[in-house]
Amino acid sequence: MILNYYTKKLLVLIVFLLASSLYCQKQEKIYTSTNILEVYKNTEESLIHYENQLNTGWGLELNSLHGFYILRKFVLSAGLGINLNINENYRAIPAIVELKFHFSDYGINSPYVLLNTGKNLKIGSFQPGQTAKLGFGYNFESDYIFQYTIEFFKKSKTYYTSESLDVNYNYRANGYGISVGITF
Repeated sequence: MILNYYTKKLLVLIVFLLASSLYCQKQEKIYTSTNILEVYKNTEESLIHYENQLNTGWGLELNSLHGFYILRKFVLSAGLGINLNINENYRAIPAIVELKFHFSDYGINSPYVLLNTGKNLKIGSFQPGQTAKLGFGYNFESDYIFQYTIEFFKKSKTYYTSESLDVNYNYRANGYGISVGITF
């Protein structure tokens, strides 16, 4: 199999980041796992009777993210979640990639900023689409092994729905919320 030019560059970048992470950390913590529950309020745009109507609702999302520390302050994670919109009948399984920057080494008793993005998997009755989140948070150390996490964020989601074989439309949900979780 012949790799194209951009795939080769991406592989070189990944190898470089992992090598630099391992070199800089020398027996330090490099792996992290975060399980987090999000509660958010959303404003949703939907097309009803050919007019845009804003609806408000609540949603829940449970995510499990696993990643590596890069240069002691950056965390690159990936994981899966389950997203439920309470006021509407929309459910999704997002596959997420997240980048976090901690203000202290390894995020111990540290504020941080985060950016994540993902794509909803089309499995059974779960809707496909996209998701993105921008926020800030704080890790409270319980002991050196795990920490409590709290986040405040702005979220944007798009669900691709199909009412019939002839009609498809995008359902956008923008919101803000709070997350609580445990980081190992």
